[in-house]
Amino acid sequence: MTSTYIEILREDYAYRGRRVSLKKLQLKIDSDIVFREVVEFGEAVAALPIKDNNRIVLIKQFRPAINRWIIEIPAGKLEPNETPEECIKRELVEEIGYRPKTLIKLCSLYLTPGYSNEVLHLYIAKDLEYIGRKPERYELIEVMELNIDDALKLLESQDVIDAKTYLAITLYIVKHRGI
Repeated sequence: MTSTYIEILREDYAYRGRRVSLKKLQLKIDSDIVFREVVEFGEAVAALPIKDNNRIVLIKQFRPAINRWIIEIPAGKLEPNETPEECIKRELVEEIGYRPKTLIKLCSLYLTPGYSNEVLHLYIAKDLEYIGRKPERYELIEVMELNIDDALKLLESQDVIDAKTYLAITLYIVKHRGI
C-alpha cells in the first residue's frame, strides 16, 4: 500500500437535520483537490430478539426512504449520552414490548463508509420479559414471531432485504448451528 497524503482543507454543512446532517468536505489528496459529501448519522443499535422457545421476534416496518414495508430486527439511533446497551433495551421495549435480561454483542460496523459515518452496534437479545410496547408516535410497526428455520427461508426467498437483519440472522445461525 502506497503512502498518500490526505488533508481536510474545509468542512461546511449543507444541511443540519434532527436525525442526519450533510457535510461537504474539501480534501487535498497528494496534490489534487477533491470534494466529498458525508452524511453524519452517528451511532445506532440493532438486536435479534430470541425468546426462550427459540422463536425470534422481528418487525415489519414502513420505511419512507424506500417507500415500502420491510421485515427487520428492532433498531434505533443512540440518544445523547446513551450507551449502546441502554439504547437497544429502550428500542426493544418501544418496538416489540420486550426487555432483555441478556445482551450478547455480535459486532460494531460501519454500514456505508463511502458516504456516511453511521456505526451500528449489533446484538443478540435473550431472556426476554414482556412488559408491553411503547411505540414512538408515527412509527408504523407490526410485530411478528417465527422460528429460526422460517427466518432462514425468508433470507433465501429474499423477503428480508435489510442488511442488518440479514447479517444478524446469518451470524446467529452460523454461531449456533455451525453452518
